[in-house]
Amino acid sequence: MNESFLHYIWQFQYFDRVDLKTQLGEKISIFQTGIVNTDAGPDFSQAKIRIDQIDWVGNVEIHTKASDWLNHNHTGDKAYENVILHVVWENDTDIKRADGSIIPSLQLQGRVDESLIKAYKKLMNDTSAIPCNKSFVGVPNLIKLSMLDKALLQRLESKSGLIYQLVKSNHGDWEETTYQLLAKNFGFKINSDPFFQLAKSLSYKLIQKHSSSLQQIEALLFGQAGMLETKTKDEYLSSLYTEYAFLSKKYSLSESRLNPSQWKFLRLRPANFPTLRLAQLASFLFTRKNLFSNIIEADSYSKLIDIFSTTTSNYWQTHYHFAKKAKGKVNVLGESSKQNILINSIVPLLAAYSKMRDEYRFMERAIEILQQVPAEKNRITKIWTELGISVKTAFDSQALIEQYNNGCQKRQCLNCVVGASLLKPS
Repeated sequence: MNESFLHYIWQFQYFDRVDLKTQLGEKISIFQTGIVNTDAGPDFSQAKIRIDQIDWVGNVEIHTKASDWLNHNHTGDKAYENVILHVVWENDTDIKRADGSIIPSLQLQGRVDESLIKAYKKLMNDTSAIPCNKSFVGVPNLIKLSMLDKALLQRLESKSGLIYQLVKSNHGDWEETTYQLLAKNFGFKINSDPFFQLAKSLSYKLIQKHSSSLQQIEALLFGQAGMLETKTKDEYLSSLYTEYAFLSKKYSLSESRLNPSQWKFLRLRPANFPTLRLAQLASFLFTRKNLFSNIIEADSYSKLIDIFSTTTSNYWQTHYHFAKKAKGKVNVLGESSKQNILINSIVPLLAAYSKMRDEYRFMERAIEILQQVPAEKNRITKIWTELGISVKTAFDSQALIEQYNNGCQKRQCLNCVVGASLLKPS
């Protein structure tokens, strides 16, 4: 027995409620189980319970054993003084308040159907990637859709939280935040960290001062990335070196410059080389002014895709790396890369802005975008398709990635609508 399962049992009242009594023999009537508390303090708040002939409103605390109250150091904690009922699996000792009065306790051992306990243990002990995989096919589609909706909202909430922190660190500047977020995305996982560090060391306000010159933006990005270490016979590289040397001295950039070793090229396709991605980012920053405003004003999927439809300077149309000419023409930012940016940067940005401004239309737009972008194809989505789930759009794939990583892998079956449906007593 564990506390998570007891929380579930209490919340949904999956126990025999006939002739409920406290450890002192007082009759218990439950009117409201209370609201789940996700912060510090008792497990449920605003519960309404009658003990003997007195109606109580307050908190409910849940433990496997009553003595866990002492082990968790709740005695003397003012947050627990308003506990009106101590729900336990085993009442192995009486617990008292600061004034010496005994806190009423309800023991659930012997009141929970053994088949429910067995079903829960079966889920928890299953070693498959998806614990309910053997039963999943029989779950009604409506419940599966509900699982997707809940998982997607959790994913957007989680990603929004990271953006809140970024906005806060940028003193409420959404343009700077958008720039940093997009820069990180241009690193496409493998180089996302150095791209983000680069954006932090080279402010968007500074980029905007030179927004009329693509060469200066390229010089700032490549130079601050630590990729312009020496002069060469390559005329383009030499011109960037000279430009950066001047700008670096002007703005005192050298101390925050990145080390060349931070950039990863190994095992990457040339189209994903950080040099080419930096050139694409430079072109994007040169072409699109006021990033956040552009994104917020783009009210359709096609307009957002167009924002990222830019071409690089002539040099990067024939190069993947400095001084190494490609055999053929170098491709521009591909459609799948644009869709990746929409999924991982634009959608979370819109969701975060929606919550902070309390304007639901931006959340609706974020969800609409996910419903128009094709689904991602990876190891996780393959697992779900093998279970019969149709994965058509990024709405589906993002929800299923969230459910797999933070639901199934962490065995959060009690917080999953599918798990709850399978554990519901007949």
